Amino acid sequence: MIAYRESLSTFYSHVNQNIIAQKVLEKLPFSVSPQEQRAFARSLPAFANALRNTTLPLDVEVAIEYGIPPTNKRIDIMLAGADENDNDHLIVCELKQWSKVLHTDMDDIVIVDKEEFVHPSWKAYTYETLIRNFNEFVEKDDLQIHSCAFLHNYERQYIDELTNDVYKEGIQKAEPFISDQYTSLADFVSKYIKKKSNKELFVEIEKGKIRPSKMLVESFASMLNGNKEYDLIDEQRIVFSNLKKEISKHKNDGQKHVFIIKGGAGTGKSVICISLLAEMIKQGLKSFYVSKSSYVRDNYFAKLVRGVSNHNFLKTLFVGSSAFINSTRNEIDVLIVDEAHRLTKETKQSYFYRGEDQIKEIINAAKISIFFIDETQNIDIKDYGTIEHIIDAANLNNAIVHNDSKYELKAQFRCSGSDDYIAWLEAVLYNKPFVHSGNKVSYDIQIFDSLLDMKKAIVEKNNELEQPSRMLSGDVFEWKSRKDKQAIDIELDGFSAQWNRTQAFATDPRSIDEVGCIHTSQGMEFAYTGLIIGDDLFFKDGKIETDYTKHPKGAAEFKRPHQHSILPEDAQIIDRIIRNTYKVLFTRGQVGLYLYAMDKPLREYLKQKRKELLMIKD
Repeated sequence: MIAYRESLSTFYSHVNQNIIAQKVLEKLPFSVSPQEQRAFARSLPAFANALRNTTLPLDVEVAIEYGIPPTNKRIDIMLAGADENDNDHLIVCELKQWSKVLHTDMDDIVIVDKEEFVHPSWKAYTYETLIRNFNEFVEKDDLQIHSCAFLHNYERQYIDELTNDVYKEGIQKAEPFISDQYTSLADFVSKYIKKKSNKELFVEIEKGKIRPSKMLVESFASMLNGNKEYDLIDEQRIVFSNLKKEISKHKNDGQKHVFIIKGGAGTGKSVICISLLAEMIKQGLKSFYVSKSSYVRDNYFAKLVRGVSNHNFLKTLFVGSSAFINSTRNEIDVLIVDEAHRLTKETKQSYFYRGEDQIKEIINAAKISIFFIDETQNIDIKDYGTIEHIIDAANLNNAIVHNDSKYELKAQFRCSGSDDYIAWLEAVLYNKPFVHSGNKVSYDIQIFDSLLDMKKAIVEKNNELEQPSRMLSGDVFEWKSRKDKQAIDIELDGFSAQWNRTQAFATDPRSIDEVGCIHTSQGMEFAYTGLIIGDDLFFKDGKIETDYTKHPKGAAEFKRPHQHSILPEDAQIIDRIIRNTYKVLFTRGQVGLYLYAMDKPLREYLKQKRKELLMIKD
């Protein structure tokens, strides 16, 4: 788990001989890019130079590239020792070569060369909490952990971006040091470490049993207790109880198990996921909630911890689907995968693709994998999550597949629970016939001719009801404000707004002034949604058609991996993706849906179809 573990004296020697990068690389269990190799060669000597400003004893322990179980996250560098009273301390440090960042309005995200990255303070603190939450030795020894970040190239003129008030909480938890603060970093380390510990701390950490800490178990349980948003209803509880029973039965049987949970929009898949995660943690199992989308993870985390202070240590339980590329077999007990239809084959990170197959990587990493899936919610040509692919990957891993009818969710609790509305929606979007059951539809659906009037109505609903209401749109507007925070993305019919500015769009009160897209709203629910149907969906010759050319040229949802342009042979798949996207957007509201279509003929068509749904006679 640790690539390099030596005394401070040996570390200095390897830096002086210019072989420190080589020493780390030869022990890493995987290859790294030339860029990462250069980072070792530059950042580690800078850290050593900072430490030379201390009077640390040369027998203090240094560890580099520690893989934190039960994840594949790795800590750049750590120091271990004791204070004057023989209390043990561990320093966790995140190293960065950045010379500048731009702040965002998200409390843990910065921009570097137009790409979004986790703020280094939050990254360091996240690693601290992973060790604290899952290592039995750390808990029993009461090992004191302190985290920081060292940006040794960072220029003083950009300090206000790095330390912007939006990052206040993260900086309080893990202080960042920059290019002119070598001495300050040394003082930070010296405050906690005065001498070598009486224990071999890194050996003990590596040997420590990996299990959820008592604090983690108690905190998670208290947050779910009485939280009505996570109450399970009818078949949701049936699925939950069956999963709980089967996991208890199979967790130590030496076999891999894969469970496939099917359910459409609004059937409660995510609610079961969070409840199941709490149960696994309660049982002392190494378990994580997995979702490809950071928006989904952030929003469900925000719901869970609403009104709770000092909660960010729990965020380590919510991980991305790319986290298991380098995982060893069965290193995690249970992985709970939400929105499994959004999993991809390879993992795109910045301009590169990594990994082989996210589904295979998840199944390899966990003894038990649980996939919650709705195959009708594929919204990107790179979406690879299908039941067929899950079963194929399970077979390759010699896993037992559980794909029974008892794991299927049918009752949906969105859209006023109206099955007629869902049937009507599918008929409209996919040009199919609609047969009304004759039951009255209480779902409040209205079509607006004025976008300003629709926005006003949504704001009123947001102010009236306890649950938030939001504006959403099809992906037809260029996201100018992603780079220019003052730019307006949507200017239409006298209405103007920015797109997707708030990371936790579904839960942040400020997002009432924004418009969300499929990525910020998939898996989420609102009281009312005001949906702008873009001109990628239009009515012609008696049916609804699609036009992918209305999407911004830089949009990637229709481009296959490694392709810079759309392939002509994918036209039929792209047509289905656009319709699937609108199906998701049409089903975000629990109480009602307000619509504005850019295509006027489509607007008039929807008015007529609305009468059919509500059984209104002309």
